[in-house]
Amino acid sequence: MKRATVMVVGLLTLNGRKQKVKPMNLFRKIGARFTARGRALVLIDQGMACANKAQPDVAIKHYTDVINSSNSPSDVKAMALFNRALVYSTIAKEQQATVDLKAILTMPEAMAKVKKSANDKLVRMQRKLRREESSKSDG
Repeated sequence: MKRATVMVVGLLTLNGRKQKVKPMNLFRKIGARFTARGRALVLIDQGMACANKAQPDVAIKHYTDVINSSNSPSDVKAMALFNRALVYSTIAKEQQATVDLKAILTMPEAMAKVKKSANDKLVRMQRKLRREESSKSDG
């Protein structure tokens, strides 16, 4: 007698894109919601979804929830700070964005990639500010 093997492949929506997920990955993603890290990452995903839907205030709330949670791992807090800084900069709140980006640079637990991105964004913001100041003084 032959035994039939069924492999279920689910569709999971991440950041607005549907992706095929093998069963183990699907179970890991569901299981991750039960850990502090997983819950924080879910909030970051929700923040990204809101930012993509032009809902900056809601996105900022999700990122702030991660940042203020005592259970969120520091590297995940750094990601939330970076994403919140990006949202702040898109709604012309450069001062708040700068505070978040500088906070990332002081975090020893932040991943090198996140620190580099934060530094690059700070440099771009400073260049933009200098150009604006220069054009005001020229005009």
